Amino acid sequence: MAPNAFPTAFLYGAVSGLALVLGAGTALRFRLRQRATARMMAFGSGILICALTLGLLEEAFHYGGAAAVTIGFLAGGLAFIGGDYLIHRAGGRQHRRKPWLKNERCASGQAILLGAFLDGLPESAALGITIFSGQGRGPLMLAAIFLSNFPEALASVAGLRRTGFRPARILKLWGLAGISTLAVTLLSFLFLPGLPVRWLGLIEAFAAGAILAMLANSMMPEAYEEGGLSIGIMTVLGCLVAFLLARF
Repeated sequence: MAPNAFPTAFLYGAVSGLALVLGAGTALRFRLRQRATARMMAFGSGILICALTLGLLEEAFHYGGAAAVTIGFLAGGLAFIGGDYLIHRAGGRQHRRKPWLKNERCASGQAILLGAFLDGLPESAALGITIFSGQGRGPLMLAAIFLSNFPEALASVAGLRRTGFRPARILKLWGLAGISTLAVTLLSFLFLPGLPVRWLGLIEAFAAGAILAMLANSMMPEAYEEGGLSIGIMTVLGCLVAFLLARF
């Protein structure tokens, strides 16, 4: 573990959680074009893809080998998809466009908060482990999470307003999601590295699989729906920038 790593974990967790509040506050204060928000989501998606391949999967393979990567990666993806489906059925995704899933329940603050928690859980856990490892990938992971959290909250506001949420309630909702992001980052930093090395590799691969499933299920389809063909190049640029930042 790097020296003074706990303050770093606290700072990174707070910044990644603050991105949610800033995104919601920006959308409530200003009227931004949906295409601009979609491009931010695509750029953040590209950074996340680079971060999970260069960071999480490489470390998972180093700690646990091919078996841990295979089992953890597949399990993480399946777990997110299953959780996403259940939360949607409970009304936690009504503020998003998912016409392929029928929902018979009204949106509720608790269900939406659970959805935000599910989206942020693998990212926050991965951030805590990355900081503990002290291999210098913390800033890359933080940038990836910030650039996915900010537009995610930004894009949610219009849908939340349509379902009857007032501005104060929207800020409270994303504030709680930000606090949970900080808490998961700190808990993963403090407790997960104490597990056996193979288990650590399994957990990192699990987080990577869940993040990729989140991108494929949520962020990238929503970004493409609003941004069109420009989303592809923005995703490529995000991945390229993240790769270069990790190398210099």
